[in-house]
This record gives sequence, C-alpha cells and structure tokens, in this order.
Amino acid sequence: MMSLWNGLIDLLKDVLQFFYLYVNDYGVAIILLTVAIRIVILPLTIKQTKSMYEMQRLQPKLKELQEKYKDNKEKLQKEMLKFYSEHKVNPFGGCFPLLLQMPVFFALFQMLMKNEDLLRATSLGLFELGKRPSVAFSEGIVFFIPYLVLIVLMALTTYIQQKMMSSDPQQQRMGLMMLPLMVFFGWTLPTGVLLYWITTNTWTIAQQYVTLRLAKQAEVGNGKGN
Repeated sequence: MMSLWNGLIDLLKDVLQFFYLYVNDYGVAIILLTVAIRIVILPLTIKQTKSMYEMQRLQPKLKELQEKYKDNKEKLQKEMLKFYSEHKVNPFGGCFPLLLQMPVFFALFQMLMKNEDLLRATSLGLFELGKRPSVAFSEGIVFFIPYLVLIVLMALTTYIQQKMMSSDPQQQRMGLMMLPLMVFFGWTLPTGVLLYWITTNTWTIAQQYVTLRLAKQAEVGNGKGN
C-alpha cells in the first residue's frame, strides 16, 4: 500500500518538474499541475456535481416525505428508497467520486510539502512558495501584501464554491461562518499549498457553473420540474 502511495507522490513530483522545465517558475508549475489533475478527474467531478444538483432539486419532495412519515421510521425508509428508485438518483452519488479524488489531493499536498526545491523557490518575484503568510506578516506589511491577496482569494473561492452547491439559507450562513476558519488556514499554510487550493477552487467554480447550467437547460428541455 505504501509503495502505491509513494508511487503516486513521485508521479506528481515528476509532472511538476515537467511543467517547471517549460515555465521555469514553480508557482506557475503548481497551477498547471493542478489543472492537469482536474482534467484527469473531470468525468468524476462532473458526475459528482450533477448528483449533488439532482439531490438539491429533489429536497422539497424529500422533506414532504419526511414530514408525512415522521412517526413511522420504517415506512419512511421504504418510501425514500422507492423515491430514489423512481427518480433514478443515488443519495451517495455525490460522495463516491469525492472519495476517489481524496488520495490524489492528499498525495499532492504531501508532495508539495516535501519538495525542498519548491519550498525554497520564489514565484513571479512576489512570494516564496515555502513561506507562510504568518511569517511574511512579521517581516512587514509591504512583504505581506501578496500573501494577503492569496489568503483572501482562498477564503472567497472556498465560500463561493460552497454557496453554488447549496440553496439552503442555513448552509449558506454556515459557509459565511467558515470564512474566518479559512483565513486561519491560509495564515498557516505555505504559499505553494495556497496556490494549489486557489487553483482547485477556481476550476471547481467554473466547472460547477457550466455543469449546473447545462443540467438546468436539460431539465427545462425534458419538461422536469419540482
């Protein structure tokens, strides 16, 4: 198992070095590597987005069932299984592709943290990829500004991504409450990891926008409704 894990990390490192040979900037190479990974797992993430949208669209009907059979748990379970079967949806359809992606994301994170050449590098003449914003802040506000921009972008793109996939006001409020936590994470992470995170979020936002737009158009064309 460890050999597979280390092999995945080495593969990601080789791809990063491949991009670096062409752009001569590790920051840009991280962005290109992240985009390459997202392209490879694109079919999975599209499936995940569609499944999450379909479950969101059916939430009002599910809540009706839950209210109708709230005093009969066994009947509720049977009716919900029947409901899923009739609408051809899998309540776990949005989770499975995400679980398949996690090993890649963790391997990439570990590779970035262990790549000494990358952590010592400077990207775009603005920031050191191995430096944490907390350290940059201690060196003065002028040095901290580029890192502050990255923290803000990371927090905002994380919030926008979450907001796009939920119309529930309560979940959206929770997303807002999570913003300070995202800022804290950004404060403690190396800049190279922040670049990866921002690129992933930005790609996901664009992908969700296109996928959801196409799903809604298909829904209208098929005469579906809530």
